[in-house]
Amino acid sequence: MDPFNCRGLIIRSSDYKEKDRLLSVLTADRGLITICAKGVAKPGATLAFVSMPYMLCDFVVSVSHGYYYLKDASIIESNSKIMESLEQMTVAAHISSCLIDCTLQSENAKEAYELAVYAYYYLANNKDKYLLIYSAFNWRLLSIAGFTVLYDLSSPSYVASGDKPNRYLINIAGGINSDKNLSRTFDRLLDESAVRALNYFATCDLKKLFTSTADKKTERDLKDLTTDYLSVHFDKKYDSLSVLNNI
Repeated sequence: MDPFNCRGLIIRSSDYKEKDRLLSVLTADRGLITICAKGVAKPGATLAFVSMPYMLCDFVVSVSHGYYYLKDASIIESNSKIMESLEQMTVAAHISSCLIDCTLQSENAKEAYELAVYAYYYLANNKDKYLLIYSAFNWRLLSIAGFTVLYDLSSPSYVASGDKPNRYLINIAGGINSDKNLSRTFDRLLDESAVRALNYFATCDLKKLFTSTADKKTERDLKDLTTDYLSVHFDKKYDSLSVLNNI
């Protein structure tokens, strides 16, 4: 088979044998593919520059016996500033893990790819917004996978009882709080600003997803809610941000 060209994001790079690397590359039309970059770990290797994660690249790939091999590449966006802080690196690794864990079908691979392109770019260039980028990515990926709902703030189903106004009861299993078959431990109390943010994350133009702002409390609430929601629906405990609690 003749070599083909494709544009993709390196979301993971791992050592393979002594001098090769395996690149997990997310593409718009082929979904997630694994490309073997032979010899790039050797000193002075010509293509060593494309073996780092989080880069958007144009690849030339050959196919042999069903496996992909890197022939050539050029960098479109390096996103190298991600490596400047532990916070950015932690969120970037989380994004990569989610993309690998999420089963991307042909109909949603393009949207997930576009989400990842914007997520890494904004993360690289907005160090102070890493927490909001984390939450926005989580919720939009869950929306792409079909796990979220739009919350009607006028519906009494979501309004929490008590003295505080504008508080809403959100069920992270995906239903509303009136479903008595679901454990109450799945419920989360959120202020109106956080619920509006979730609706915005789910529906806004992707180009504007990571440009939103929030106060610190809303950031923390969104981080906690989207992490728990992600863990429930992807059936995996996501706690990568816990390493940041000690810094």
